[in-house]
Order: sequence, then C-alpha cells, then structure tokens
Amino acid sequence: MIALLRRTGLRAVLLAGVALAPAALAHDNHQRGAELHRPGVAHAAGEARATTLARPPLYQGLGEISVRVTTAEPLAQAYFDQGLRLVWAFNHAEAIRSFRTAQEIDPGCAMCFWGEAFALGPNINDAMAPEAVAPAVAAARRAQALAARATPKERALIEALQHRYSADAKAERAALDRAFADAMRKVATAYPDDADVQVVFADALMNLQPWDYWEADRVTPKGHGGEIVAALERALAVAPNHPAALHLSIHAVEASADPSRAEAAADRLRGAAPAAGHLVHMPAHIYVRVGRYADSIAVNRDAVAADEAMLAQMGEAASPLYRYGYYPHNVHFLMISAQMAGLTQDVIASAEKLVRVTSDEVSEKLAWVQAIKTAPYSAHAQFSDPATILALPDPGNRFPFVKAYWHYARGVAQVYAGNLAAAQTEAEAIGAIIEGADLAGLEAQFLPARLVLGIARDVVRARIAASRQDWAEAERLLHAAIEAEAGTGYMEPPYWYYPVRQTLGAVLLKAGRAGEAVAAFEAALEQMPRNGWALWGLVQAKRAAGQDATAEEAAFAKAWLGEKRLLSLDRL
Repeated sequence: MIALLRRTGLRAVLLAGVALAPAALAHDNHQRGAELHRPGVAHAAGEARATTLARPPLYQGLGEISVRVTTAEPLAQAYFDQGLRLVWAFNHAEAIRSFRTAQEIDPGCAMCFWGEAFALGPNINDAMAPEAVAPAVAAARRAQALAARATPKERALIEALQHRYSADAKAERAALDRAFADAMRKVATAYPDDADVQVVFADALMNLQPWDYWEADRVTPKGHGGEIVAALERALAVAPNHPAALHLSIHAVEASADPSRAEAAADRLRGAAPAAGHLVHMPAHIYVRVGRYADSIAVNRDAVAADEAMLAQMGEAASPLYRYGYYPHNVHFLMISAQMAGLTQDVIASAEKLVRVTSDEVSEKLAWVQAIKTAPYSAHAQFSDPATILALPDPGNRFPFVKAYWHYARGVAQVYAGNLAAAQTEAEAIGAIIEGADLAGLEAQFLPARLVLGIARDVVRARIAASRQDWAEAERLLHAAIEAEAGTGYMEPPYWYYPVRQTLGAVLLKAGRAGEAVAAFEAALEQMPRNGWALWGLVQAKRAAGQDATAEEAAFAKAWLGEKRLLSLDRL
C-alpha cells in the first residue's frame, strides 16, 4: 500500500532493536534507514555491507534495457546494464551492488560510478537516506574524475549528476533536486532522441513532486506534470517498449482523470521483465483504474512469484524494500483485484499471506504496514460468513488502527447475523479508538487514520440502521462515509477497500428508491469501473426501476468471476 507519501521526509529506523526473521537480520543494521515508502520500507545505502557480500549473479529476465558505456570489459558492461535495469525496477539496493561490481571489474568505467551515485539518490518512493549522501558524493566525484575518456553524452550525464549531491551537510535536498532537474533538462534538450536520457530527465522532474502530478480536477497537470508526460512521450516515441519509460508513464498518469491513456503502456510492459517483480506488477496500477481486474490478478500473481524467486536468489543480500515493501504490495494488489471480481479463495488466501509477510515490529515504524495488516479483516467482512468472522482472534491493543478493523469486521458480521445490539457495540468500539487512541504517528505519515476509521464506524452504523429500516439514518451515515472517503485522497490500493456508494445504492434500492439507487451504483462504478459488486447492484436497480439492464447484465457476466451465491443487497 503502498504506501504513503515520500515527500513527508519522515524516517523510521527499521532495525533499531526489533526482532526480525533471521534472514532479515543477516542483512540489516541500525544504519539502514527505513523510509515512509510508497510502497516500500527502505532503500538503504548499505555501503558497508556491499563490500562484504558475494558478487551478485547476472539475473535473467530483468528486461532488455542496455546502454552502451565506455568500458573495454564486457562483464562490466553486463553489470552496468543490470544495475540500470534494477534501478528502473525500483530495486535500488541490488542495483547498487551491480554497479559496484562493474566498478570492481573496470575501475576506470566512469558511468559505472555514475550508476551507483544515481541509484543512491532519492526516488519517487523513497527520500534519500542521510547515510547515502557520502557514498553518493564519492561516486559522483569519481565519475567526474574519470570522465575524460567518456563520450560527450556520458560526460553530460555525469556533469548533471554533480548538481544532485553536496558534501555540505546543510545543503537543502529540495534545492539539490531542482538543480539536478534543471541540469538534466539541458541534457534532454541536447539529446531529444535518446530514450534513456529522456527517462532520467522525467525521473528527475517526478522527484520534485512525487505522486502529485495533477491538480484537484485530475485533468490539469500540476507543476512539472506536463513536462514529465512530454519527456516520457518522447522516450516512447523513440523506444515504444522501453521498460523504464513505460513504468514511469504509468505512475505519471494513474491518478489522472484518464488513466486509460497509459493502458497501452501497461500492456506493453506486461511480460517485458518477467523476473522483476515490481515491473511485472506495474500494469496493475492502470488495470485496476480501468476495471481490468482479471488482468490485474494475473500480473500480480506473476509478480508475487517473481518476487519470491528473486528473494530466494538474493538470499541475505535481499533488501528490506523487497521483503516488507514491494513484495507485500503485490500480494495486497492481488487481494483487492480479486475482491472486485468476487474470487473468494484468492481474496482470503492473499489476506492470510499478508499476515505472514508483514511483521509487528515493522508495523510499529511504518504506517503503510499497519494499513496492510487491516486487509484480512476487510476481506473477511466482505466474503466470510458471520461465524468465521466472529472467530477471528482479537489482534490485541498494540495497533489500535488494526484493532478497529477487527471491530469493523465483527460489526458487519453481527449485522449479518441479526445481532444489532452487538453490532452497535462494535461500532462504539471503533468510535472509542477514533476518539481515544494515539493515531498521530499514522497521520503524521499521511495515513488519514481517523477519516478511514470514521468510514468503518459509519458503515457499520448505516448497516444497523438499514436493518431497522431506518432509511433516512442509514442514508445520512453513508453520505458522511462517502464524504470522508473523498477526503482520503488517491492511493492504490485505495484507503477504503470498496466504494461506499455501492452500499448507498443497496440501501436506496431496499428503501424503494430504485432510480436514485441506479445513480448511486453508477457513481460507484465511476470510482471503480467494472466492479462486479456494483454492476450486480446496478442490474437489480435498473430492473426495479423498469429500465433496460441488458448492457449491465453483459458487463456483470464478464466482470464477476466468483460464485453468485455471495451476492445480495446486504453484502454490497
């Protein structure tokens, strides 16, 4: 879940006295920073350990990115290309190992040092770790010292990178990022037909405003948004299948009002780098926005398998980013995609897997991990019977945000079972957490915890009111939840796991207001296109309103991949 916003600059120490699995302990220490990450944990510099670990293998299946650099050593070239492929697959720690291996093979390769310095810098998911500054400065300066024998383009890239780092500990990171972007603009102007240069330029611009490329209308580019898209379009015009350009293009437009403009990019990226889990997963950021849930399920299954294989191959060298970031993010995406398509087995299996691949220790430090830990409760609330839900063990009080989701699932189960007083008790427990728990740490990391829990409480209360046929109260509570949902902002997967408007549609339909229910379901489908639950509700509402539902019936038949016995107005 990604994750929360890198631009907070907030930092937690991942391994300061926490007990992780032995494999994790083998490669982490107190110097390795942990970022508030979308969707990761840390891309720590790791300069000390890089010299003690065995040389990384030359992995297969990372894609076809290759940039010829000045070296007489074919093996150095191979490791440079691998480093670049790993950078654009957002596996920065392993990229650094590859670049350093290239340096060992050819100590005179200027671009091999450029690659290390570039990988040590910030990216849209991760602010630069303080311990990365010194090695980044050293690598950048070494590249500069070796630049005399480099090509003009290489020298231009090396000189631009000098603006990104400063040995002055007081230097402002934002100012350095702006200087680097300005320098890369000049390089991009000089090499307009070089896809790799255009991608580096676009990446530099994206780091000036990570995950914030569109105004509130989601149509108008914000800040450098237009320039970012233009640079990536230039790259794709030259190299239509460039994995990095495809990757960044998806990120650039996914939050816009028209994510379908990157649908072709998503399709071309699919299968381009089968061993790079994050790149395998990335098409899903568009697929879920346009309602291609079966495709999202497929790519995330492949991404999970790719990550598990890569983790096994990296062994103790695997970074926390993989173990606690991108890997569980892909599992989470698989789960929410399966939820929209009604695939019970995939939903529950993914939810239970998330429990295994996250840890309480990391959850104490990182808000997004706590958000992932709530997934089993929302999954069971939507798919399981009351007895199963009520048998879920109490998670304890260590994480009030997670505990509130347990109460939410129980509240929904009690409504299903007709125990409305018990359901009210669960709603009150959520309210007590909202009012009394310390959620400041989560909210400081831009997880809108109280808004999200307010949705949970109001949905339970609305379901109680609907069970009592108090339609006005149910509608009031659902409108409050919808307003809160709108206030949570863009996130993939969303902060709240389904569009609340589909519950409003069900309430309106049960209240005999079929025409208004049609509008509510249509609005839910604008939020999550081709969502099987909302499509089914829309079919019921149109039939009740005497409207033709032929098109919606066909869309539902294509979208719903699960058992129809799950479907009822009470479940929406």
